[in-house]
Amino acid sequence: MKRRTWIAATAGALALPVLALPSRARAQGWKPERPVTMLVPFAAGGPTDVMARLLAQKLAAILGQPVPVENVGGAGGILGTQRAARAEPDGYTIGLGHMGTHSANPSFYKALPYDPVASFTPLSLFAVNPMVLAAKPRFVRDLPELRDWIGQNKGRLTVATAGTGSVSFLGALLFDRATQAGATLVPYRGAGPALQDTMNGVTDVIVDQAVTVIPQAQGGTLVPLAVTVPQRLPQLPAVPTAAEAGLPALDIAVWNAAYAPAGIPEPRARVLTAAISQALDDPALAARFAEMAIQVTPPDQRGPEPLRALIAREIPRWARLTQEAGVKPE
Repeated sequence: MKRRTWIAATAGALALPVLALPSRARAQGWKPERPVTMLVPFAAGGPTDVMARLLAQKLAAILGQPVPVENVGGAGGILGTQRAARAEPDGYTIGLGHMGTHSANPSFYKALPYDPVASFTPLSLFAVNPMVLAAKPRFVRDLPELRDWIGQNKGRLTVATAGTGSVSFLGALLFDRATQAGATLVPYRGAGPALQDTMNGVTDVIVDQAVTVIPQAQGGTLVPLAVTVPQRLPQLPAVPTAAEAGLPALDIAVWNAAYAPAGIPEPRARVLTAAISQALDDPALAARFAEMAIQVTPPDQRGPEPLRALIAREIPRWARLTQEAGVKPE
C-alpha cells in the first residue's frame, strides 16, 4: 500500500461510528460542562495526531462534550507538552505524550520547560506503536545479511533519523549499540525526509514507527528487516521480530499516554481516566488502531499507576543509552 493509499485509509479511519454508550466516566461524579481540549504536541497528519482524533471522537460521545484536537508542534514535541503542563488544571485539557516527550527528552535537553513527572497528573496509557527496521532497496535482504555487511564494513553504515531526540533516533541508537556497527546517525527535519532519503538510497537503513514504514514496505520502496516488538505484524507477516532474527536487544516500541496538568482535582482526573478506558474498550476503535498496526493498551495496563511505573523505568533506560552513546544534552 503506497503512502497516498495509507493517507486515504487513515482519513477513513477517522469516521468512527458514534455510539450512545452508557458512560462509566460520568458515574465517577463529575460531568464536563464545556469542551475538553486535547493537545497534541506534533503536527497534524502524523501517527499521534491520527490516534488523537480517533480517541477524541469516542471521548466526546462518552463525556457528552466536544473534544477538539489542537496541534501544537515543534521542538520534538516540547512546545505542545509545555503548553499542556501550563494549562489550567481543571479537567478541560488533556495532553498527549509518548516515550519521547515524557521519558527520553530529559536525556537530550538540559533545561526542559516542563518536568515529565512533576508537571503532570498521569491519566492512562492508551496505545503502543511498534517500530520496524528497514533498509534501502537492493541493499540487503534480511537482518542476518545486514549484520554480515556490518561486520565487513565497520563504521560505514548510515542510519536516517527524524532528528536528535526523536523516536527514530532512539531506535537508531539502540540498533547501533546492539550491532556495534559504529554507524553514522543522520538527522533530518522529520520522519518524512528521513524515509525519503532511505528509499532513495542516500542512507542505508532506518528504524521508524510501523505505521509510517508499512506503506513503503508494501510498495517495495523499503525492505523491512525486523519488527522491534515480540509479535510479528499482520501487515508484514513474513517479517520476523528482531528476537527471531537474532537481535533481541533491538526492543523498542512507542508507548502513547494521556495526561492532565499537575494539580487537577482527583475526581476530575478519575473521570477522564475512566472515559479513556471506556473508549479503548470499543471494538471499533481497537479495529481502527489495528489497521495501522497500533496496539490498544490492555485493561490491566491502563490508569495512572501503570503509567507512573513505566515512566520510572523508561527515564533511566534512555539516560543510560544516551550516556553510553556519548550524546550530550543540549
